[in-house]
Amino acid sequence: MTDSFREFDHGGDIGIEAWGADLAALLENATMGLFGLVRRGRVESGVERPIRVSSASAEDLLVDWLGEVISLSGIHGEVYGSVRIDRSGEWFAEGVLAGERADAAKHDFRFDVKAATYHKLAVEKKGDGYHGRVVFDL
Repeated sequence: MTDSFREFDHGGDIGIEAWGADLAALLENATMGLFGLVRRGRVESGVERPIRVSSASAEDLLVDWLGEVISLSGIHGEVYGSVRIDRSGEWFAEGVLAGERADAAKHDFRFDVKAATYHKLAVEKKGDGYHGRVVFDL
């Protein structure tokens, strides 16, 4: 795989497909895809925000993880430019988001993503790793 994620249009919403060698890499790449939907340009890594999510399935983990990223961004008024997953297991992941305070003058905001949804949600284990698909509510 040369790409780790790609965007796709879905009516009035937008989604991403992401790939990874394992579930942790899929979550990291899906998070980077979400960051690409929200804004363009460089984000400094002046703030680190811990994140921890556990769920009942791989699909739930993808939605819950991305939902937590969206929530942390809104609660703290931050934008993130990188993610690192330090620990993961069956339907569990914890790590760190790195970013800075959101600034409309500095960051080129594209979409106001409100939530990750279950519409057309998929997480599949394939020969070369994991593939995920998620649609976001704008």
